Amino acid sequence: MDKSTVTKIISRLKRKNLVQEAGFGESRPQGGRKTCFLEINGSFACVGGIHINTEQIIVCLADLRGTILFESVQKIDEDDYAKNGFSGILQDAIKLLQKNAERMRVPIAGIGLGVPGIVDIENKKIIQSIPLLVKTPFDVTRAARELLDVPFFLENDARCCCYAERIGNKLKPSKNFMYVFIEHRRLHPIKNSPKNISVGFGFASKEKIFHGANSCMGEFRSIFWSETSSSQFSLATQNIQNLESEEAQKIFFELSKNVAFLANTLSLELVFVGGIEKHLSENLVNIIHKESERLWPYEWNKAKSIESANITTHAVSYGAMMMVLDKIFSVPDFPVNENSFPMERNSAHIFFA
Repeated sequence: MDKSTVTKIISRLKRKNLVQEAGFGESRPQGGRKTCFLEINGSFACVGGIHINTEQIIVCLADLRGTILFESVQKIDEDDYAKNGFSGILQDAIKLLQKNAERMRVPIAGIGLGVPGIVDIENKKIIQSIPLLVKTPFDVTRAARELLDVPFFLENDARCCCYAERIGNKLKPSKNFMYVFIEHRRLHPIKNSPKNISVGFGFASKEKIFHGANSCMGEFRSIFWSETSSSQFSLATQNIQNLESEEAQKIFFELSKNVAFLANTLSLELVFVGGIEKHLSENLVNIIHKESERLWPYEWNKAKSIESANITTHAVSYGAMMMVLDKIFSVPDFPVNENSFPMERNSAHIFFA
């Protein structure tokens, strides 16, 4: 574009207070004005993140730089879920975000939702969620349409965690990694539902978060599972109240074998463990690391980088917000014709202060 055109566009963005000056560079050797650096005005708007599991609604708001402005955790009432279903819980979460955005007088630019199960991100439908008792495709936008006039995005909970690490923590885009998302929660949002350990995986490489065929990548069931199992693992126990109990430790050891197998086979550069408290994730990291080294046949490239996630709790809601920022600040697809070069979607890098 012509320089004058760029100047007009930038002037318009500055008048709207969407961008602001961030300093000046050196003058060019031939002289002239110094280069003016621009940045997004973080307080121009905010984005919302929602995580709904079988026990809780976790919501948060962040400005356009990713700084948390508000967060809240509310328990799901089994009677309310039985009466109003997932739709009612989602609407409650949206209203909570809107109420607090209005209180802070910051407009919402978009909202992201993370849930367990198989999701269709393009059509914004939950195809099926065993934990949330969603057995047939559920149109999320239809449930939210009456409340929202801003973009709304849907993603699997473990893949939201990938957004939290890749964007929220400025992970180098060349890295390929796996996120092991662990929750200790009820199996279903109903009365007397037993509590157990639930696991999902997320995979990312460079600037892409993988979904797999029909968006089923990351759904997990242990390789040691059998028909007598009452959870994702081989153990018959269905109710685990304490993550430091002997039963929980047995599950963590079984999980480490599954993760080590994938990390070695796929030659992943990084494995993040999150969703549980930091001391528990760090303990599991040590177990996975030992198992990965034990199962690796070569001396070369033996060590894998296995880390506790930077954001261990509330990672899904935070990642849902990062997903919204990624969508807002990404370069869109352009139609390809015979006279143009093919272009792939290229997510713009977002730098947070």
